[in-house]
Amino acid sequence: MMDLSEKLSAYLDGELSADAAAEIEALLAQDAAAQAEFDALLEADALAQSGFDAVFRDPVPLSLAQSIRAAPMPMPMPRPQEPVPGTGADDTEGPLAPGWRYALPLRSGLAAGLAVFVLGGIGGYWLKDVAAPAVMTTTQEAAAGWLSDIADYHAIYARETRHLVEVPATEADHLRSWLTKTVEVTFAIPDLSAFGLTFEGGRLLVANGAPVGQLMYRGADGTVIALCLQDGAMPQEDGFAARTLRGFDFISWNGEGGKFVLIGPEGQPGLADIARAAAQGVAI
Repeated sequence: MMDLSEKLSAYLDGELSADAAAEIEALLAQDAAAQAEFDALLEADALAQSGFDAVFRDPVPLSLAQSIRAAPMPMPMPRPQEPVPGTGADDTEGPLAPGWRYALPLRSGLAAGLAVFVLGGIGGYWLKDVAAPAVMTTTQEAAAGWLSDIADYHAIYARETRHLVEVPATEADHLRSWLTKTVEVTFAIPDLSAFGLTFEGGRLLVANGAPVGQLMYRGADGTVIALCLQDGAMPQEDGFAARTLRGFDFISWNGEGGKFVLIGPEGQPGLADIARAAAQGVAI
């Protein structure tokens, strides 16, 4: 049978039946010692959660990320057999002592959380040229907030076909004039056909409260690559910087009169070469 601590832990995790949960609630209402123990569990849970949040904000060392990527996936642990109702088997019988139901989920949760932390945070570092995507800290993400907004837009528009753009490529002169005036960045429309990309047209976005011009390209396989431009400058050194955010790869740079970023699906081959060509083609 579960002791009080285990029952309180199960209640906190939402693992009790409705009747068992009602019994715990009645006990907490009349037993000050039980309430104090439950309050301590709540405090410990909040402290653990805040600790995990802090860990998830830290960058992952590249060497650790590479080791995790190369490691084989572990085999799942077989689930211990539950006692069979009506057989007289006690919860304390069998290979595991009371509390195994909570110890195993905690350990597997830690492993899963660590895997997400490592794999989801894998990136690279700032370099003079295009490098592996950089892990963005909370401060960096806030400073480059326009990338977050662009990712949200791209997740929606990249799925479109007929409504991919506001102004089609057949009206390229009008598109360039309109975006130059609205965004206040002078630019040319790069020809990226050497990479199998067809210019489809463009549209106007808003990111960080300021207008963004977006030029859309589509590959033969339907992949959508976008070149975005906004007035101002990126908080980075000269050259290119690569990041991965929300399932997309970004390569950004500062150009004449504005900042530019190329966005494509995460893991898109050749995105660095496309960015170099776009940087040359967009300059006037």
